[in-house]
Amino acid sequence: MTIEGGFWRLLKNNKIASVSYDHGQKFGLPAHIDLTEKVTEILKGKHLSELKVVETTGDLMLSVSDNIVIEIFIASSGYESYSFGINNKRYIGMGSGQIGVYDIK
Repeated sequence: MTIEGGFWRLLKNNKIASVSYDHGQKFGLPAHIDLTEKVTEILKGKHLSELKVVETTGDLMLSVSDNIVIEIFIASSGYESYSFGINNKRYIGMGSGQIGVYDIK
């Protein structure tokens, strides 16, 4: 699965572990945060157990093994907020709170 753009956060044991806007930040650490590396390490060996769509907003809640949840939010009332692909489908979070689903060829 790949996720492009958007605002998301990753919860581990019901606490915020990472937020999309953290990428490249330093927060007083020795090096800038590389979310690709950090999230890949957190999710290595884990399994997606549930994908839930919040009907009124189009936000997504992905439940992953080991008490990890990824929340992907619609972050604009007019533009697409997220786009991701699973298998041969592309899912796009529309600004209206709906989700567009398209076949990938």
